[in-house]
Amino acid sequence: MTDKSWMLNPLAIRHARECIAIIKKDFDETLKMSDPDFLEQLQAKASLGVSRDLRRAYIQLMADAGVSNSAHLLGDQPARPVVAARSA
Repeated sequence: MTDKSWMLNPLAIRHARECIAIIKKDFDETLKMSDPDFLEQLQAKASLGVSRDLRRAYIQLMADAGVSNSAHLLGDQPARPVVAARSA
């Protein structure tokens, strides 16, 4: 997605900032809206399924950006539970 027209929508900006804050908290990484591949980086983090809040904010951002059915961008796979390895 190279179209940056979504940045003119105040709701989209709000959801983008929310995504940035969640990624900073969960991954200790700072994304910037000015990065040329911001939406791709955001999609990669949201598709990991680590945070429901990030997934929700990302889907809202895509809806605000005019991307219909944005849930398919994240895939239909639910987050997998972490299972500790058994020790023998």
